[in-house]
Amino acid sequence: MRVLIAGGGIGGLTTAIALRHQGIDVLVLEQAKVLTEIGAGIQIAANAAIVLRELCLEATIREVGVKPQSYDYRDLRSGKMLYQAPLGDEAAKRYGAPMYNIHRADLVQILSDAVPPEAKRFGARVADVSQDVNGVEVTLQDGATVRGDVLVGCDGIHSAVRQYLRGQEQKHFANILMWRSLIPAERLEGLNLEERGNYWFGPGRTLITYWVRPKNLYSILASVPAQEVQRESWDDSGDTSEMLRSFDDAEPRARAMLEQCKNVFITGMYYRDPIDSWTSGRITLLGDAAHPMVPFLAAGAGQSIEDAWTFARVLSRRQDDVPGALLEYERRRLPRTTRIQAGARAAVKLMHEQDQKRVRDRNGRWKGMARIDPLAETSWGLAWAYDVVKAAEAPPGEVLNVTGLREGKRLQRPEGQRAFDLWKFAFRPEDVARGHDGLREAYDRFLTTNFPLPDGVSAVEDELGDVKAWRVAAADAPRGNVVLHFHGGGYLIGSAEGSLEYASRLAAAVDGTCYTVDYRLAPEHPYPAAIDDAVASYRALLSRRIPASSILLSGESAGGGLAVALVLALRNAGDPLPAAIFAAAPFSDLTLSGPSVRAFNGNDPAANRDLLTFMGASYFQGHEPTDPLVSPLFGDLAGFPPLFVTASQGEVLLSDTTRLAERAEKAGVDVTLRVVEDSVHVYPIFPFLPETKATMEEVAAWARRNLRRNDTRPQAAE
Repeated sequence: MRVLIAGGGIGGLTTAIALRHQGIDVLVLEQAKVLTEIGAGIQIAANAAIVLRELCLEATIREVGVKPQSYDYRDLRSGKMLYQAPLGDEAAKRYGAPMYNIHRADLVQILSDAVPPEAKRFGARVADVSQDVNGVEVTLQDGATVRGDVLVGCDGIHSAVRQYLRGQEQKHFANILMWRSLIPAERLEGLNLEERGNYWFGPGRTLITYWVRPKNLYSILASVPAQEVQRESWDDSGDTSEMLRSFDDAEPRARAMLEQCKNVFITGMYYRDPIDSWTSGRITLLGDAAHPMVPFLAAGAGQSIEDAWTFARVLSRRQDDVPGALLEYERRRLPRTTRIQAGARAAVKLMHEQDQKRVRDRNGRWKGMARIDPLAETSWGLAWAYDVVKAAEAPPGEVLNVTGLREGKRLQRPEGQRAFDLWKFAFRPEDVARGHDGLREAYDRFLTTNFPLPDGVSAVEDELGDVKAWRVAAADAPRGNVVLHFHGGGYLIGSAEGSLEYASRLAAAVDGTCYTVDYRLAPEHPYPAAIDDAVASYRALLSRRIPASSILLSGESAGGGLAVALVLALRNAGDPLPAAIFAAAPFSDLTLSGPSVRAFNGNDPAANRDLLTFMGASYFQGHEPTDPLVSPLFGDLAGFPPLFVTASQGEVLLSDTTRLAERAEKAGVDVTLRVVEDSVHVYPIFPFLPETKATMEEVAAWARRNLRRNDTRPQAAE
């Protein structure tokens, strides 16, 4: 077995070392004639450090690199601390290895030294590629040919091997330019730049800075909107005036640091969209050739290193079936790298917000995340909390996809699997990459496309007080009961319009009308906006002479938690309480302390711990998450009306549901709890599920027992 590796960068060299570690012969084809000290700083997080440890390289990296103690996020203008992510020994305990900051040239040299001279050929630019059933052939620019059993393209975003496999493809510009510089330590005396990630964030711009050689060399990456740069040349230059102008309002320490940059070079931030395949026969891709990503999760080099280990392990096990081995390698890596690609783009969007209001929203979210995720596992764990050495020995289906779901997870029944797949494909990589804006559009698309309003049902825009709502009822709906419904979506996404089909079935269950409420969403409208809107909409029903005894509160997921919180607020205010509450998988504990949040993470296609943290923190921000009006699980439920709660076995919010039911029962509440098997999060929104039909029939009978029919037809707002 002989593997040809096109590209002698971090991915190519690590692949060569990993293959040799498995006893496989390699030849690295690198277009540069010699290694040169190019680039600036690079971050090697735990997921990559674990691989380098297996390859006996971690000790060398530790000798020349820096182990940062934390990531410190500060406001660019004021210097105020916004967020801190602990690293150092704490990160090593959490993730299995520490993070290292190192000069890119130092890392490449370490890797190159680990590959013997006979396994490297410099000045070898790939000009053409071909393959047959027995092997591959590479033609170099000088006309020489090289033959092997396998070719892996590690030749970066402009990969010649990728072009052979896929033809010309568009790359995308993120409209961000990055100034890079290295500063000797003696120029930074007195600035107190500790061995940390010293980061500053301002509107549309960031400073990512850290030591790359201990007390010797400091790395600067200053990213700015592309339109601010008018240089004729992007090469290394002593002209720093444009960079300094972009940071003329930076706080004194950051400004003083930038003024010590004597030479800068500039690069554009480019990426490609995730692809559905990067393998053909005996040829495959690795690293930036397969999944080029924006540099904002400390993940680009890490993903190349993960690729390298996986490729080597899989090929070593299946040397008698090279095409099959390459397809298995792709199957193991493509979902993981797609998730990181999307996550990195979402991080770029988040960290380069330009609108001041969105900047405040982002900073508020960070404040909230510090309360429930003090170790920053949600911010960075998706990239770092991954042991590829163990993963390469596990079944391929264990890998998490773009929405944090195990690829191999399946349900037993075809109808359950149908609902599972609808959730699984609700959010595309592009939706995730666009942050909460993309998630909102995707969620409404998912709901309105799959669950249209049935014929014979009217949905009319209305206002309950000053809160927008939709009034949903069958054309011949009798006078009677009213459902006040709150949609799900973690207080971040979702809409009343997306819940119209479900609202029609809720209205039918009470033989009356359903009002579904468009309460304000975070992060633009953090707590108490949602609960204020819920109170206002309920009081508006009372003002229309609809008695509380005829009102059923309903909600799914966050809406279920909001319905319970509403009753707490009404009781505190002395308002008449509704007749009953129906909550499907209520998000009732925004501290995420429920055991199912961790136990079933990766098994639930609708939600995962990272997403719930992001959503919850966006909502409560600087407020205390144990406040019962945020997390009603912590409230005094005595005196509550009858409560019907339901969830699916195996979903992450199962323990939010069961613990709420237990606390309510202990408080003397009449509780009905239904946990269904082999189903999905908020299963009642899926009308085709047998368990949905059974539950809605039970809810209808339960509502008849608990609601007192109202003889006044609900009135529209005047």
